[in-house]
Amino acid sequence: MQYVICYDIADDRRRNHLAQALLDFGPRIQESVFVANLDDELKETMMARIRKIVDERDDRVHVFVQCSVCANKVIALGQVEIVPDREFYVL
Repeated sequence: MQYVICYDIADDRRRNHLAQALLDFGPRIQESVFVANLDDELKETMMARIRKIVDERDDRVHVFVQCSVCANKVIALGQVEIVPDREFYVL
């Protein structure tokens, strides 16, 4: 399943920590937006790491699930790369 993760993190240290953690799951497509193609187990691992970093009083994180039909309907303009679903994962 493909996930789009975007965030607004108030603290520089937490923001950098979250960005580094998300790079373990997928590429950055915008400054605060990542795409990850994950199975259920990796999604739960990613969510656990996000929860450890985020301060729910000050920060905002959205994780959008894209089904395969929706992922194929992404409209991208400009200097962008569509991230294809992978058949394997390397962590």
